[in-house]
Amino acid sequence: MHFIFASLTLLLGVSVMIGWWTKNDTIVKLHQDFAPMVFNTALCFAIFSLGFLFSERKDQKISKICSALVFLISGLTLFQYLTGINVSIDKFFVEPFMKEGLAASGRMAISTAICFLILSLSRFYRRRDFSSHIITVTVASLVIGFSLIGIFGYVLGFNSEYGWGSFSRMAIHTSVGDVLLSFAMLWQLRVENKESSGARRRTLVPSYVLIVGILTSILIWHLLILRDQDRNRRVVQIQAESIKANITNVFAPLEKALRHMARRFADGAYNNEKLWYADAESYFTEFEGLRRLLWADNQHIIQWVYPLDRGGAKLLKAPISEDAQVVERMKSAENEYRAYLSKFIELKTGGKGFVMFAPIFAKGQFKGTIRGAFLAKPVFEKVIDIKGYHLSIYEDGKEVYSSGKADTVFARDWRSKSRYRYLGADWEILLIPFPEVIRENTSSLPNLVLFFGVSISVLLGISLSFFTRARDSEKSAKEAFEWKQASMNSVPLLMVSVDNKGLIREMNSTAERLLEYSTEELKGKVTPALFHDQNEIDVLQDKMLSQTGRRVEFGVDYFEMMFRFGYHRATEWTIISKTGKKYSMVLSISKIFEDNGDIGGYLGILEDVTELREKERLLKEQEEKILASSRLASLGEMAAGIAHEINNPLTIINGHVSVLRRVLGQKGLAQDGDIAKKLDAIESVIQRIAKIIRGMRSYVHETDMTNEEVIAVEVLVDETLAFCHEKFKTEDVELTSQIQPKLKVRGRPYQISQVLLNLLNNALDAVMVSPVKKVFLEAVIRNGGVEISVSDTGPGVPYHLRTKIMEPFFTTKEVGKGVGLGLSISQAIVQAHGGRFYLDDNSTRTRFVIWLPQEPS
Repeated sequence: MHFIFASLTLLLGVSVMIGWWTKNDTIVKLHQDFAPMVFNTALCFAIFSLGFLFSERKDQKISKICSALVFLISGLTLFQYLTGINVSIDKFFVEPFMKEGLAASGRMAISTAICFLILSLSRFYRRRDFSSHIITVTVASLVIGFSLIGIFGYVLGFNSEYGWGSFSRMAIHTSVGDVLLSFAMLWQLRVENKESSGARRRTLVPSYVLIVGILTSILIWHLLILRDQDRNRRVVQIQAESIKANITNVFAPLEKALRHMARRFADGAYNNEKLWYADAESYFTEFEGLRRLLWADNQHIIQWVYPLDRGGAKLLKAPISEDAQVVERMKSAENEYRAYLSKFIELKTGGKGFVMFAPIFAKGQFKGTIRGAFLAKPVFEKVIDIKGYHLSIYEDGKEVYSSGKADTVFARDWRSKSRYRYLGADWEILLIPFPEVIRENTSSLPNLVLFFGVSISVLLGISLSFFTRARDSEKSAKEAFEWKQASMNSVPLLMVSVDNKGLIREMNSTAERLLEYSTEELKGKVTPALFHDQNEIDVLQDKMLSQTGRRVEFGVDYFEMMFRFGYHRATEWTIISKTGKKYSMVLSISKIFEDNGDIGGYLGILEDVTELREKERLLKEQEEKILASSRLASLGEMAAGIAHEINNPLTIINGHVSVLRRVLGQKGLAQDGDIAKKLDAIESVIQRIAKIIRGMRSYVHETDMTNEEVIAVEVLVDETLAFCHEKFKTEDVELTSQIQPKLKVRGRPYQISQVLLNLLNNALDAVMVSPVKKVFLEAVIRNGGVEISVSDTGPGVPYHLRTKIMEPFFTTKEVGKGVGLGLSISQAIVQAHGGRFYLDDNSTRTRFVIWLPQEPS
């Protein structure tokens, strides 16, 4: 589209150039009342349009050369306007054949020169940047505004060049061409901005604001100019009225003088010719432009003439005039008894002028006429003794006097017409001021308004663009900040940034949650030492002291030393929250650099490894517990082997005791008390060892788990106590049992025995720290079943651990003393027997209960 506008302008310029070469008025001027487009204007259109068509090529030389040529032509034209020096640029290319409507022959209007000057400058320095965009929009808007005013001036009939200091008008087709060029420039900007969505968004609204602002400023400017123009027209009208008054002021004394002379004739004061000559001479010297004074009798025959020289004597005895219009006016003067002016005539004594008649009446009788013949030029030159105006007087449509010729276009805009009627005269007075008069009376306010209006529009456009850019930058920064915050807050790592003074600047949400501090609490106030373990800081400071020879306090130097000695890479620290919670965290520190390369701060990233370390600890404990369980399993296997190995010799010993008792009986020594006592002791020990072996066998029994039998609780308890009786005795722990007789349950005895043994061992360990060391074992019928309980006088199980004691591998004992499987295995065994296994919360002691269904007797 912009190339179409430029092509139309090129066609317009070439057409007008052809019109000048062929001297075609219609092409050059379009209308007789319009100003012509001069050859230089048409040439500038052609050159500028040609350069515009080449403006999108990579090589901008042609476009720049064309802009430079237009700048040269318009610049020289403007130079002539400003300095008054003629550099002959107006006739350099062609000899003008018309000059009407032009300040000088062949010279473009000053508004046209200024439009071409700013257009060429904007194209010469054209760039694809914001400043060039603003300049182009500003220039195009100005040219459009000035051109539209030129067009409306022709349409509405006002002088569009009034505010330019010169009064040659921009041709109407020049205005159209300027509008086309401006549209081409704006459309080209539109196309270029489409290629970049960001540039379009930043410049679209500012461009519209700039265009509207400039056009509004030009509108206000021209409204003020029209008001100023109207004021100057009123001044011209006032001047025209003043000239009419001056004419009357000239004619009134003449009328009075001639009527005075007529009265003297009527009164008989002029007895002889000499007295009349004396009065005539005084009037002649008093009134400038008075060519002749004469008296004609009632037959209109001239009797007296003054002066007689310069052909005056020829008038004596001749009729006053044979001109019908003069005769008619003389009759009107006689009939109306008053003075009259004739129409403009050629005086008999030479020169163009007019005659004033004053009739003489004596006692009602017409006695003749006093007549004064006046040359028009001296009279009116006295009247228009006002510099800066052209005066023309018309009678019956014919010019009868003119002080000079004004430019027809200028005269059309500034002429003031008025009618003058006095003593029978009916004239049309045309008054035209000089351009200099209008220029001197022109106010500078419209131009100031235009300047400030355009300046404010440009500043507003630039401000809006900067605002748009700032808003986009703010939006981008906000998005970047939100992305940064989202990325910081979405990671499970703690992020803490400090400034170059070591003071906290920012923390992410994870850090705020774990450390229990908000960023605002700490920002710019404290260093990260606030939530570090001071002991660890002291240790690191001691290391730094040993390496640097000086103590480094927590701050910028501290961070630099960490980088220097490599402590910034994944070191583990204890971090303490606001409420005192401790976390194990791995800290990594990075430097944050500013644009100039200086360190702007530091970013610390902490990974919470507290759970990891806890899991590692638990895993290690579990490994130790599993190892202990493995050892117990091995010990069980070993115990089974030992029981087997001991049981065989024990059977032999028991058999030998029986043989020994029989032999002693045969020898008559069986009644020996000492020997019998010794044998009883040996058998008792053998039975005790056998009982222990049976318990060990029962504990590590590996027969089919589905084999159950009726168990006598009393026997089961007795065998289990045999297992640990000596241990309780050695540890000086009182073990008391109370078993209700004939209690029976169904199950696997070795498993129930294992549960009891676990409870008894736990009770033994619990009472070791108690001043009263007692363990109680009780078996009774309760709640429809057999309830076996083990209680002790130990410190008890803490309430917060009671829900965990049944979990596998949970233990409150020191490492190596328990694996945390006893209670969980016991619970599983009891539940497998259809019973319940629990800690009695209602007991004042630590009391574990085994409840099993009772087996009927």
